[in-house]
Order: sequence, then structure tokens, then C-alpha cells
Amino acid sequence: MDISARTMYGLRALVTLAGARSTEPMSIQLIAEQEGLPSKFLEGIMGDLKRGGFVKSRRGAYGGYLLAKPASEITLLDIIRHLDGPIAPQTYADRSSSDEEMTARQAAFSPVWSEIRESTIRILSTYSVQSIADAVPENPLGKFYPNYQI
Repeated sequence: MDISARTMYGLRALVTLAGARSTEPMSIQLIAEQEGLPSKFLEGIMGDLKRGGFVKSRRGAYGGYLLAKPASEITLLDIIRHLDGPIAPQTYADRSSSDEEMTARQAAFSPVWSEIRESTIRILSTYSVQSIADAVPENPLGKFYPNYQI
């Protein structure tokens, strides 16, 4: 399973908002600066998170974004599904057969891929934005998130 840059940026923005523990909105520019993210790209992501009910925005000179619900109620699974779509089962394409043709040997792997998918869903639903924010050092320096791939 690959986590897109778009989803990773969205998760990082939400963790930044959760870590701020503020009732005041945070501007996109400040979130982008703290996370080392491109602000224009982040604008689109935040709009999508707003449409999904994860953040709310406030206009004006002191405007920005706030979490729409407690960070402890937003799971990584919620965000990944919202930004990237459903968690698809892992498959393996056998290059020796056509796309339509699945051999008995290939079909034998289906329960394995299903179990991996279900385990992934279970794990992602266990972690909240708050649990990740709580694990971030108080004053992180620059970019501290590696490029994740699951």
C-alpha cells in the first residue's frame, strides 16, 4: 500500500493542528512553514479535508484552520480513505498470464492478501491524529517525517 504525498501532507497538517492545542485558527502559511510543505498544494488538501468534515476554516486577518472534531476521534484510516480512497487488497499480477486469467496458484494467495488488507485497516483505525501528535517532539526541527511507504 502506498500513501500518496497528498495524503501524507494532509496527515502532517492535521497533526500540526492537533499539536498546536489551540482554539485559534492556524494559517496555511504557518502550517506549510512548520512542515516544510508547499502552501499552494496544501490549500487544496485543506479544502478537501474541510469538505470531509475534518477541519473548519475561519476567514479574515486572523483566519486559518482548526480541527472540526477532537484529534482523538480522527483516525489515520479516516484520512487515508478520504484522501486516497478505499484500502484495496494487495494483489500480485503474474506476468505470464493475461489480466483476465487467474491461475489456481494465484487464487491461492487471495486469503493472504485479504488478511494483509484487514490487518492494515485494523492498525490504521487504531491510530488517531492525536496519538501521532503526542509522539512528536515538542520542538521538531525542520522536516522530520520520512517518505512513508507501507
